[in-house]
Amino acid sequence: MKKSRPGGVLAIYRYLDDTCDAITKVRSREDCKGYDVYSPTSYHEIEHACGFGSSPVKWFTLCGAMTGTISGFALALCMDYDWPIVVGGKTAGIYSLPAYVVLGFELTILFGGIMTIAGMLVMGKLPNPTQRIFDERFTDDRFGIFIPNVALDGVQADLLKECGAEELKLIEPEV
Repeated sequence: MKKSRPGGVLAIYRYLDDTCDAITKVRSREDCKGYDVYSPTSYHEIEHACGFGSSPVKWFTLCGAMTGTISGFALALCMDYDWPIVVGGKTAGIYSLPAYVVLGFELTILFGGIMTIAGMLVMGKLPNPTQRIFDERFTDDRFGIFIPNVALDGVQADLLKECGAEELKLIEPEV
């Protein structure tokens, strides 16, 4: 079932500072809820203006890294018990622990990296096949703010224009 997208107003900005000022003003208004911001790349100024706190992706990374460490040591320990190679009179098992560090480290990096990518995709809600880029300039050098369910002659559009929008577009709803 395809999800429909509401219509609204799209403001296009040239400068990052103007975009951040507009985001701050839009965020504080009740009649502008559900806005989307578009930028050519990630900027920490936009994240701060949107009110994002610390990223939860670090917890995905930590869980993946700890799982990798435990898996690496467990794998080496189980293999050592199953196929013991007695070297220098050491018995198999926990006495050979320093040799397990290499495998534990490698799986820590591998699982941590995979879970970081998974965390970015999950927390970023990617991929989103229903989302569409409204203007090709957002992939090059412009910024955009889309406010759903507002009119081009409304107060919200005036607010966006006051904040330095170089262009306002009316986006028709998709069904």
